[in-house]
Amino acid sequence: MQNSVAKTGITGLDDLLGGGIPRGRCILVVGGPGTGKTILGAQFIYNGVKKYGEKGLIVTLEEGGEVFKADMARLGLNLDELENSEMIKIIDQSVVNYLPSERFKELVKFMGMPVFKAASLLEALKRGIESINASRVVIDSISALTFQVADPVERRLYTMLIFKTLLDSGCTSLVISEAKTSQLEREFIFEEYLSDGVIVLQNIYQEGSLIKSVYVEKLRGASHDTQPRPYRIDQGGITVFPKERVFYKL
Repeated sequence: MQNSVAKTGITGLDDLLGGGIPRGRCILVVGGPGTGKTILGAQFIYNGVKKYGEKGLIVTLEEGGEVFKADMARLGLNLDELENSEMIKIIDQSVVNYLPSERFKELVKFMGMPVFKAASLLEALKRGIESINASRVVIDSISALTFQVADPVERRLYTMLIFKTLLDSGCTSLVISEAKTSQLEREFIFEEYLSDGVIVLQNIYQEGSLIKSVYVEKLRGASHDTQPRPYRIDQGGITVFPKERVFYKL
């Protein structure tokens, strides 16, 4: 019988999650720049193949696919190898048409760059999951919809449809989103109410030192650690220290 949780395989993180992510759930990963959100997502997919034999889909909405793979390779995560063996699929829907002018779109077409369309993302998700029978999905990052869909009501509709598509697929999914602030006093975002869980990554600056902190804000259907825990990023990716505590100065 298949395990009821999908382990991330990230050292220390599964301890915070009570063993892993409940299967079929959609988890939001929130963090500011430089917190390692993309790395966490890549490790989730990479470890899924290497440690648990589970196929994975990565949809990149901000960084081009080749750049994304090169960045991860520098950390020792060889996604090219997994893609060539058809254990993972990377769909490049990076936002290259921030500027809506026709001239810019012509230039994008001339350069052979993919043009991001919010409506096409849903179909790309379905096709990508089915093409390799994926059981894990990462979307990096849903914040890119802000650039493509100006109307907030329409953007919320697309967001809801993305989450519904992921839940209907039965995959265990991570949806990455940019936080507006790196401190604890952050604003809640719409995606948090749609997700089954929220993992928050933060850079905390204290007396000239940088502390990286992770905590599980919510996780439906599972008992989890609610305390902020320190983590580091080095060769191999993220390592969480589940027994240590982070103290915030007020």
